[in-house]
Parts: sequence; structure tokens; C-alpha cells
Amino acid sequence: MRTIFPILILLGLLSTLPGCIGLGAWTLGSRVDSSERSRIFEHRGSADLHKPPLEGGIREGAELRRHWGAPDRVVSDAAGQEEWIYKTGGWRWAGMLLYVILVPLPAMVPVGSQEISFTLIDGHIAQTTRMDWAFKAGAYCGYFGMMYGGLACGTGTLEEATGSEQGS
Repeated sequence: MRTIFPILILLGLLSTLPGCIGLGAWTLGSRVDSSERSRIFEHRGSADLHKPPLEGGIREGAELRRHWGAPDRVVSDAAGQEEWIYKTGGWRWAGMLLYVILVPLPAMVPVGSQEISFTLIDGHIAQTTRMDWAFKAGAYCGYFGMMYGGLACGTGTLEEATGSEQGS
């Protein structure tokens, strides 16, 4: 009985681990994605920048204001163009995340809020831009059960993983 008790405690402690053992480092930064033809939904903050607009969807500033409410900030320029900026909740982060053996060590700072903006020309939505945060580049080696499905080592960037170019 005495030899089983320490084994049960050890198994109990192991079951609380995140499933990752190894070393890794990832950088985080702002990501900006824009589209001139995006699908804007009625719920504030909800837009798909990679699908074309639906017939009868939100395409005008007045309709956007009716569904999403007043923008958090409006920026106008001399040419009559306006940018309506809506905060979508949460922070944008920049910094580095180190993963040492079992413990993630974040070294990140908030650099702004996540937001979506619309460029309006004569009341028509001409462009949609989303600004949030993303992992930019990293390297890892070890057993990362939840993330990579097993024993793995590698490096990469967000652009390689998504196959697209992101803003900085």
C-alpha cells in the first residue's frame, strides 16, 4: 500500500500538466488585414474580410451605424473620406512567450485594443480593416501534445503557416 500511494500522487500531478514538455519561444505582434470586398454582419464587430458581401448586406455607413451603433472614433481627411473605428474587445499584445520545460513565461505588453475600421467615401463602405494580434514567428522543440500532436521541433512564421502576408 505504501508504494502505491506515491505513484497515485505522481499520476494525479501528471494529469494536471498542460500536455507539453519542451522549449519554445514565440513572438507576438499586431496583425492588420484589409479588404475592399468584405462581408459585414449585423452584429457589432462581426465581419469576414475574406468572403464577398452578400446581396442586400451592409454596404452603407447609415446602415452600419443602425446595426453597430455609433463608432468609437471617426477620423476624417481633407478629401471627404472618413474612417469609422469600432473597438471589438480585448487587447492587442506584443512581446515574446517563452515556454521552458512545463511553464509558459509570457513577456508581453498591451499595445492597443483590437478594432475594426471602415473607410467610407460618400457614405459607401470602400474598405474594411481589422487590427488584432497574432503569433508572428517562433521555434519549439519537445513534446507538444495539444499543439502539434506529439514529439516535434520546428521554426516558422505566421506568414508561412497561413500562406498570406500580414501587416506588422
